[in-house]
Amino acid sequence: MHDRPVILGYSDRDSVKPGESIAFAVSCLNLNSFECDFVRLLGCDAGPEMPPFQPTVMAVPEVNRYPGREQPIRAGSYIEVEGSQRLASVGPITICANVMPTLIAGQPRCLISTLSVGGRGGVALRLEADGCLAAILGDPVEPRTYTLDRPLSLWRWSFVALSYDPERRQLLVVVYRLPSGTHDHAGESWLTVDNVEPPAGGDGRTLIAAEPDDGGFPCHHFNGKIERPRILAAALSLEQLSNLATRKPTEPVIWPFLADWDLAGEPASDVVRDQSGAGHDGICINQPTRAVQGSNWDSSTMDWRRAPDQYGAIHFHHDDIENPGWQEDLRLTVPVNWPSGCYAARLRGADAEFYVPFYVRQAAKASSDVAFLAPTATYAAYVNLGFQRQTVEYYLGCLACFYTPLDLLAIELPGLGKSLYDPHDDGSQRSIGSLRRPVLNRQPGGWLWNFQIDLCLLGWLARVAPDHQVLTDEDLDREGLAAMDGCRVLVTGCHPEYWSLPMLQALDGFLARGGRLMYLGGNGFYHAIDFHPQRQGLVELRRRHSRNGRFGAGEAHSSFAGRLCGAWKDLGRPEQSLVGVGYLTEAFDRCSYYHRLAASEDPRARFIFEGITENIIGDFGFLGGAAGLEIDVVDEALGTPRHALVIAASEAHGSSYGRNLSGADMFTGLWNDAPRDRVRADMTFFETPAGGAVFSVGSIAWGSSLPHAGYANNVAQITENVLGRFRDPTPFQMPDREPSG
Repeated sequence: MHDRPVILGYSDRDSVKPGESIAFAVSCLNLNSFECDFVRLLGCDAGPEMPPFQPTVMAVPEVNRYPGREQPIRAGSYIEVEGSQRLASVGPITICANVMPTLIAGQPRCLISTLSVGGRGGVALRLEADGCLAAILGDPVEPRTYTLDRPLSLWRWSFVALSYDPERRQLLVVVYRLPSGTHDHAGESWLTVDNVEPPAGGDGRTLIAAEPDDGGFPCHHFNGKIERPRILAAALSLEQLSNLATRKPTEPVIWPFLADWDLAGEPASDVVRDQSGAGHDGICINQPTRAVQGSNWDSSTMDWRRAPDQYGAIHFHHDDIENPGWQEDLRLTVPVNWPSGCYAARLRGADAEFYVPFYVRQAAKASSDVAFLAPTATYAAYVNLGFQRQTVEYYLGCLACFYTPLDLLAIELPGLGKSLYDPHDDGSQRSIGSLRRPVLNRQPGGWLWNFQIDLCLLGWLARVAPDHQVLTDEDLDREGLAAMDGCRVLVTGCHPEYWSLPMLQALDGFLARGGRLMYLGGNGFYHAIDFHPQRQGLVELRRRHSRNGRFGAGEAHSSFAGRLCGAWKDLGRPEQSLVGVGYLTEAFDRCSYYHRLAASEDPRARFIFEGITENIIGDFGFLGGAAGLEIDVVDEALGTPRHALVIAASEAHGSSYGRNLSGADMFTGLWNDAPRDRVRADMTFFETPAGGAVFSVGSIAWGSSLPHAGYANNVAQITENVLGRFRDPTPFQMPDREPSG
């Protein structure tokens, strides 16, 4: 498939301190070896209008050439139960579960399997390529298949079972259509086969939502929900199976179990508990979606914590991926003399090149008063964005000017997974974002968006505050306010969109003690997410209203923490109440400029425009201007402080922005001169009661204009002016009174 050399890699963590180690896994296509060096990223490769992209090569003692090998991508979620002699032996057996298939796509989809490699032993329940239920009996010569002739309905619950009685040599394969509340016929179908030779014994390994291929690796991944999978040490009759099908999943039954998996318990864990007492606990691989509706969901509660028995299913997908499962190729112990910043393992061979970014934090004893918060939650949400391709085509009608071969590799290697903006192949919404895989759109080149613009911000910071520290969203989530010890000024990335509750609480504490916040982006502080409590680089987003895939009612509470997700403004925390501005609209064609307003002459804000003589701000840059991509406005009704100053606003945006208005109303009470365009970005400033302050630019594109003319421009000057005053420990004073009106 690939005739050109390709290198891909990922790290085992995103944040590391000097003296700690970070590991990298690499896969090479059409390359026998590769080189690795480590570079500091202070800018991006964005064309001739930007300063030359020259990453700083760091001196390390590690060997820099390594043997190349192709490591396969292991996508698809499933549950694995380690080998057990009790599951390997063959006797009277029933395998059953409630299932809701959501995609077949002409491929077999396994439900439960105790098959050994090659199907030489064990049994399985599987949906064949036409969606019909089949029982597979392992055999040393060739596995035997017994199939029903009616396919299961997609997005509908069914009880499925196989029952084999070795004494009578009788096999039953059964489907009972469960009530769905849609007036569909709750029918049944079954197959009885006599004189069936017993299956050969398996190896004791059990897979749920997959089966082993000829090499023992999971294949035939199921797309859909599975609830209460069970293996009974008894061959149930047709009448007994009918009785079991009509019971609620949590009702006790009298038959002996070999395994009885409760998929409702501990949804933040990778473990699924075996309730039979036999100790056959399973492990979830590749992060399937947990805490989702089960077959008995009755709409009485939308919170799985209040009725876990109604949320006892797991939704599996063949395109789920947490990490590809690659073996480690190299490891770096970060030298103690490396300054805090964004670094990357640069992997190269022939014409191939790939960057694996990571962040080096400062040692606690050397903390700076300026911190840059790398928005890694946003990066995890946008990993390998496929929607991005359609967006650029829509606005620009082309790809060539923005896309690198790596970006397009996402189409050739779909197993790497997509973003939280791309639905699963079955049409359902993605809810788990992972940075523990190759990230094709987190490179220093390509479309200027998110990570690339943040590199421009870091390049600017290295010039004006070379002692700054860097921390990640996940650092802030796990450590809280302590992550910002010694910090007076917190600088955001260009698109800090995704925030967990612990992150917001830490920011509240920072501002309450007099901290100063520079919000140098747009559409920030918007969506509620949770980080995985144990695993690194995993975020969960449950959208309550979405165009990005089918969404199940009652599935808006995260499985990681149980919190209600959605937009923070719908959860009582609008962005305006935190930083003065909030999301208005977006477009991805040309950006525009800001026009200074009368409030820029207010003595409270005069320091911001020190040395600035022009009224037009940011009418330059790779994207055409400093205001654009996604933009924010003030709104007093949503919490913009009444003493906030709107010191500049953008204008002259293209018609694309008007097509995507979020419906926010223009609040004129904060304006000191005639209202301008409704489609605009508002630059704001306000003080906080504890002597701190907040400066917001309300535009993702702001940072992309910083490097223009070698960082000698009015966007860079304004940003430096704010940083200089914010570093000054002199407390800001609240105005004597709020403006009238």
